[in-house]
Amino acid sequence: MSNTSKTITWLIIVIIIISGIWYGISKKSAPTEKEVIKIGAMLILSGDGAAWGQASQRGIELVVNEANEDGGINGRRIEMIYEDTQGSANRAVSAYEKLAKIDKVKAIIGPLFQTEVSAIAPLADRDKFPIITPSYAPVVNRPNPRNPLLIWLDPTVEAGEMAEYVYKQRIRTISVLGTQDSWEKEVSTAFADRFESLGGTIYFKDLLKIDETDAKTATLKAIKNNPDAVFLGTYYQFLNLTRTLKELGYQGELYSIEIDEYLANESKSYTSGLQFISSDLYRESFRIKYEEIYGEKSNIPAGQSYDAMNILISFLKDNTSKEDLLKAFKEFKQYDGVSGKIIMTDDHKTIISTAIYELNNGNINKIQTVQGKEFVPY
Repeated sequence: MSNTSKTITWLIIVIIIISGIWYGISKKSAPTEKEVIKIGAMLILSGDGAAWGQASQRGIELVVNEANEDGGINGRRIEMIYEDTQGSANRAVSAYEKLAKIDKVKAIIGPLFQTEVSAIAPLADRDKFPIITPSYAPVVNRPNPRNPLLIWLDPTVEAGEMAEYVYKQRIRTISVLGTQDSWEKEVSTAFADRFESLGGTIYFKDLLKIDETDAKTATLKAIKNNPDAVFLGTYYQFLNLTRTLKELGYQGELYSIEIDEYLANESKSYTSGLQFISSDLYRESFRIKYEEIYGEKSNIPAGQSYDAMNILISFLKDNTSKEDLLKAFKEFKQYDGVSGKIIMTDDHKTIISTAIYELNNGNINKIQTVQGKEFVPY
């Protein structure tokens, strides 16, 4: 073999070696299926409740971006797959089936409405599939009380605290208006039961249809005997009822539960002075970060979704299988998050710090914090 042939042969060998090394490096640096952890989210991204869905998605994205910038989960990037439930239980079921069986995500965050959570809980238990949600469903609707893992204050506890606050304001007679929605029915009933147990009197209680357009009859009955106050255990009918109360010239006290920025702004001409209970304000650092990135105030359930995602990531760092995740859910006791200290009781109730707020021309102002059984001026 001539020197020229030998040189060419060695050049070919060198090129092959270099190409092999380059291929190996490029293949290693390119993200593969194993290097990505897929997590699903079932949120209300259109229709009624889309504001909640958007706030939840933004809270989740904040965590995902922070985690991926810090190397993901044990070096694996997080990839989110979102499904729009439109607040429908049927759509939530379809979204669950797609995410769990077609997209094959590791776990799911959501959904947001109680009816949705109640619809998918039996499926999650059947499939032993881990779900964590910034929402609520009664224990009777959850075959496994720790799956979905609820990162949302138990409404019966919250409504009971509100009844105690109202009674301490020297309110002794009250009417209660809610709807037939399962969450609102629980809220209204828990408030009424606790208020009566304290010695108060319920003059009138009614649960309207969610889509009721004429609330005048129920409202007239509620104020007929001039109660000291009216409690509105509703989100769906809040605007309708407060508007009707104003039109009928009601001058008594108004109390409610879980009022967000949307309801506050839409009812600003007739709800100044209304007081309500909700989760304590999100930590200042979170609220500042959220407003800087999105240009608006953090709304329910942004903070709860942020906490839910962080809790899930902390579990995924130590647990590689769905069985391990479910075990972590079962053993979950508490977490100190941006929405406060989250505690899971032995009877599977989620406890989160609460506060009393007052509406003033569409603005939400915190006036008291709830510390144990005490209400402390803010």
